[in-house]
Amino acid sequence: MERKLKSWVQDKLTNPKFKKAFEEEYEKLSIGEQLARLRLQVGLTQAEVAKKAGTTASAISRYENGEYDRYELRTLQKIVAACGGKLKLIYDYKKAA
Repeated sequence: MERKLKSWVQDKLTNPKFKKAFEEEYEKLSIGEQLARLRLQVGLTQAEVAKKAGTTASAISRYENGEYDRYELRTLQKIVAACGGKLKLIYDYKKAA
């Protein structure tokens, strides 16, 4: 089953439109997942992070949600700093063929 799924995804990724949408969704999930992982690694609740970052627990929940797509750099920095980390942005440039 896993091989079939992997093969299906690889086949779909050859379509530029699908690949672009897939990568955009992956990016959104990745940001939220990374925030949640960081928070859990340092043993903080969403409420504790919110207090340290000067925001609300519901805002932290939104930022950790894979469906959220309105991230603000300053807020990301505050959330990461509240967990004792430092935000780093990495840009990956791939020249079109």
